[in-house]
Amino acid sequence: MTSPPDRSWIEDLHAAHETWGRAPSAHNTQPGIVRPDGDSVVIDWDPARELVIADPTRRDLWLSLGALAECLVIAAGDLGHTLGVDWQVDARRHRAARLTRRSSAVTVEAPFTAEDLRARRTARGAYVEPRVTGQEVAAVTAAADLPAEQRLDILPIDLVKTLLPQADAWSFGSTPQVDELRSWLRLSPSHPAYRSDGLTDTALALSRSEARALETALHPRSWAALRHLGGPTLLAKASTVSGLGTVVAFHTSADRAQTPTEVADAGRALLRTWLAAARHGLHVHPLSQLIDAPATAAALQSHLGPDRRALSVFRMGRPESPPVRSHRLALPS
Repeated sequence: MTSPPDRSWIEDLHAAHETWGRAPSAHNTQPGIVRPDGDSVVIDWDPARELVIADPTRRDLWLSLGALAECLVIAAGDLGHTLGVDWQVDARRHRAARLTRRSSAVTVEAPFTAEDLRARRTARGAYVEPRVTGQEVAAVTAAADLPAEQRLDILPIDLVKTLLPQADAWSFGSTPQVDELRSWLRLSPSHPAYRSDGLTDTALALSRSEARALETALHPRSWAALRHLGGPTLLAKASTVSGLGTVVAFHTSADRAQTPTEVADAGRALLRTWLAAARHGLHVHPLSQLIDAPATAAALQSHLGPDRRALSVFRMGRPESPPVRSHRLALPS
């Protein structure tokens, strides 16, 4: 019986899509496109999956593409292949990076595995006490092997409780913002994209009644009236999470986060941070609005200092209920 020919590393990686396809992205938009190109694979992005309103600086886009690159590196390492990442960010061509297999003589011990990628979950519901301690955050930082300029610090709870309602109200503060959010909500299993992308009712930890109420409130006709009756403030209050957990800032030297390439590369470290947290039994929930809303961004900057730049702020803790596995797009044939 003739043995089948060996598959190339690119075919191996293609077959591992269920693993590296778990890369996180804001609103679960999944903007990254991975495709073979000669003896490499390239990461492009789909501009139709950018959050033009919610992510005006493209920070979340660059971070998500960096996380995707790290997922590919980890998945390939699990298959016995070592990949190098060459960032080639080109906004005109929507090109992010090229990944090439390194010589078999070059071996890199990967700190994380495909199982770590499959086990990671975003937990948007309540977190139980006790809150994550500084010692636990330090352990996560060490396990993530962050570069010297990157840090993970707990934000004062009083600061968070002051800023978060302001940032949430900003998120609902204009019709374009609500329109964009609505386009990525999948609040009922009957939604045609429910099992593909976006934010489902279960991913948002909403009951059926809560999901229906949110869907009604954000309907264009309802929102037109609600917005003039204090809708942004009301929805901000309704979105307040009991069991907030510990809120952490992932930040770096301001002079090391100036370009899309630098932010994307930091996205690799951010993904490792979340995987390290999961290994410690912790889950996370990004609070990007704290960085995107101008007023809260300024307050956050004041807290961190002028020489630092926050790239991600997220809740960290032990969820009250097991978080669901978010859906992913099918890999194009």
